Amino acid sequence: MRRIEHLEESELKKFPEVVFGFMAPSIVVISTPNSEFNPLLPGVTLFRHPDHKFEWNRAQFQSWALETARCYDYSVEFTGVGHPPTGMENVGFCTQIGVFVRKYPQTSESAQSEKPTEAVYKTVFKAVYPSLKDEKYLQNAVVSEVIFRAQIIKRSLLDRLMSEHEEYNDDPTERKSKFQPSMNWFSEDLGKLVVEKSMEPFVDGNMVYIPLTAIFSFPKVNRLCGTFEKLCKLIAGKVTLSSDGSAVMLNTEHENKEN
Repeated sequence: MRRIEHLEESELKKFPEVVFGFMAPSIVVISTPNSEFNPLLPGVTLFRHPDHKFEWNRAQFQSWALETARCYDYSVEFTGVGHPPTGMENVGFCTQIGVFVRKYPQTSESAQSEKPTEAVYKTVFKAVYPSLKDEKYLQNAVVSEVIFRAQIIKRSLLDRLMSEHEEYNDDPTERKSKFQPSMNWFSEDLGKLVVEKSMEPFVDGNMVYIPLTAIFSFPKVNRLCGTFEKLCKLIAGKVTLSSDGSAVMLNTEHENKEN
């Protein structure tokens, strides 16, 4: 199954020659979004996915498919998946599909050439993606996930503290535009809470502290690292940590700052 909408224009031009001309399989199945169906999909304004380079209507796809089949001696039939709602049948399938079948010349020589042979292909290079077995790529993945989760926890904590502080502020005219005073007001109580619950984030001055135990509890972080010790090793020197190394530190004044 090939999904051509992810190809750049230059790659799409070479696609028929490589697949139908060089590889020349007996059957090729190509699927691609039907742009006529897009208005029925909530939230879709241009393409269904940010990596799509184009999305064709049925006439565009069928024109391309028929020309490709003609050039490389294939037949093609059209179908699809995802029926439209009742009353909207005119838009066609959600995803359109072209099934290409190669036309075999009726000669004994060509029939002989179609017999499977052994050792036709030779492996010259093998890549495993994503390459999380490589420590460098694993570390990048873990650091990104740790910062992402820490930012979410930080934002949730600050929003909650601001909301709670405003509830106790009787005079709205005295509310400060800066967030720092409210953080100091709560830091002492939150500090006591952390002693009791090591996974609770807290604020001290202009810094938010998110315990690594809380971050490690997220399934993706846990899955990437395997052990808490591995987590600490991978983020060492890559993420700003507290003096004892037990918590990620983020500045309250720069929500989007990456460490």
